Amino acid sequence: MPNRRRTYSVYSNSPTEEHLVHVLDLLQRFGYERVELANGDWDLLWAHDYPFTRNPSLKQLGDHQLVNHLPGCGYLTNKVDLCTTRLPFLPRAFRLPGQRDEFLEYAAAHPDVLFVQKHNEHRHIKVKAPNDIDLKSNKSFVQEFIQRPFLVDGFKFDIGVYVVITSVNPLRVYIYNGDVLFRYCPVKYYPFDAENQDKYVVADDYLPSWEVPSLRKYYNSYGGSMRTSFEAYVRDQHKDPSQIWTQVEHIIRTTILSKEQDITNSLRAYKTHKFFDLLRFDLFIDEDLKVYLMEANMSPNLSSAHFKPNALLYEQVLYSALNLVGIRPVTDSGTGSSKLSEIVTADKNLATGLNNCANNDCNKSCNKAECSLCVPCLSGTEYEMLRSAHDEHLHRIDMKRIFPKPIHNFGTFDIDVETRNMTKRNAWISRWFYNKCEYDRNWCT
Repeated sequence: MPNRRRTYSVYSNSPTEEHLVHVLDLLQRFGYERVELANGDWDLLWAHDYPFTRNPSLKQLGDHQLVNHLPGCGYLTNKVDLCTTRLPFLPRAFRLPGQRDEFLEYAAAHPDVLFVQKHNEHRHIKVKAPNDIDLKSNKSFVQEFIQRPFLVDGFKFDIGVYVVITSVNPLRVYIYNGDVLFRYCPVKYYPFDAENQDKYVVADDYLPSWEVPSLRKYYNSYGGSMRTSFEAYVRDQHKDPSQIWTQVEHIIRTTILSKEQDITNSLRAYKTHKFFDLLRFDLFIDEDLKVYLMEANMSPNLSSAHFKPNALLYEQVLYSALNLVGIRPVTDSGTGSSKLSEIVTADKNLATGLNNCANNDCNKSCNKAECSLCVPCLSGTEYEMLRSAHDEHLHRIDMKRIFPKPIHNFGTFDIDVETRNMTKRNAWISRWFYNKCEYDRNWCT
């Protein structure tokens, strides 16, 4: 019997596919063939737009099928919903007109604060004093404007961190660790002028790293990435850039956890949970190196049409993300990696806490909580969850796991404290990684 070919389909409302060039090119290089969405038997659906509203068939996916968005991902990517969530690293925001009175009370108590009024599509952003805000505007929100940004050569900037959610309940989250997208405003921030948005709003014609004077030598002459060139500049200012990334990981992890239950509820209507999401979290940094979250983007820009040097970043992000979720180059025999999964992951690869399992006789009874991770006590669903986690760990390329939380010092990491307020499934998967880490430090981070 001949091997089944590996296929993909595309869902996009755009009249062109310029924004998908790197996606389509990489899938072709992987040996995947494109088929029509109506074909129904594709292996991967790459959706640029939210696909679930118009495609009810996605509620009945086959076991071999995978979609690049999570049902309910809008809880993270809707600008108004996210920005009005009360999290300490989100500048204070108010939904209009519903939270008009709260906004006026906050503005009166903080007379020096400026605000930006935004709509859900995030266009036409402008800094305003409270008296200039249109309080009757529907589907908009006002957000506090952080006035003392960290600057590079006088330019304000934002950073875009690529994030992959591979599973919900239990949650598994990774960030692309190979580089970060840095976008600089084209006009220097000072002297500040609210009328000149090029001073404080990153638009399509942003200033790239390789044109920022102090970064040019690191990026162009010494082979630095956007991230490492920026870090070199921060060290030149006698500051420690490592504190930035600790905050970034905490912010992304905390934000996704705050919306996990909403996404889990959305998933209940779906037969399988064969979904993942590649997002970009946009953040900015103040002069004290405190990090703030701006937004999370569904289907972030992966087109290098405007900035050709970004092509490598997008290709490497995609390569790592696809490998992570099991979309890998097709072998000469015409099969993907699924046929090899039994070789890659077996019972011995998932087994942890052997002494604990034996001491509690978990091969005779699974009633004790101590037996929940012992192989004889795993349900079929749980076994598949651990198999996926194991497979991701082996194929993550340049992805770094940030949930379950990385363990940097096993001796001081208190798993009981870390899991105390988690859902049952998240605590369970966190303990599995903890057990794996105990005897193999490769599993700690």
